[in-house]
Amino acid sequence: MEGEKYMRLQRVCPTEELASSIDYPNDLKSELDEREDLFFLGLCFLEGIGVGKEAVLAAELFKKAAEREHSGGQYELGVCYCMGRGIAQDGEEALRWFVRSADQGYAKAQHNLGVRYSIGKGVPQNAAQAAQWFLKAAKQGHALSQFKLAVMYALGWGVSNDQEQASVWYHCSGEFGAREAAVSIDSILQETNDRAVWFQEALKNGYTGREFVR
Repeated sequence: MEGEKYMRLQRVCPTEELASSIDYPNDLKSELDEREDLFFLGLCFLEGIGVGKEAVLAAELFKKAAEREHSGGQYELGVCYCMGRGIAQDGEEALRWFVRSADQGYAKAQHNLGVRYSIGKGVPQNAAQAAQWFLKAAKQGHALSQFKLAVMYALGWGVSNDQEQASVWYHCSGEFGAREAAVSIDSILQETNDRAVWFQEALKNGYTGREFVR
């Protein structure tokens, strides 16, 4: 992945100084504004791949990609606004870009909205809406969304109580590597009602193990 990003870095340059330090064919200079290249270059500056880490420049590049309707750029710009990373923190702007990205089918953004609706962060708490967004992301193989959807089916929160669907999504989340899938839904349901209530409350409050709302 890093190799791919670095190759893209060699194709685009945001500054004359950087351009002079990289050799690339003249016929590629016309691609400087392509949204995919802007997005990958933003990732390079965000992660320090082939260049120094520069959050401000990364945010600028994500914004250019986002304005060109690049769903990944829209999501990353939303993260920048959410965390105040390279740009002034702005929750409303973050949500706006997350929604635009999710509407284009970007799984990370869809999962983000699912979490937000499940805990009421920036939007009214709505379990049914949360489940809908988790389902969209889950169908694309997003493991955390698959796990959350499994728990919601197991508890009948925001969706009908459906143990078969809970089992299906739980096993999918394990196959795609969700660490939270190490907790067996079956064992949760076999425990006391207090345990089930605790788990439901944890889900409502954004429990994901190591995840935070981005």
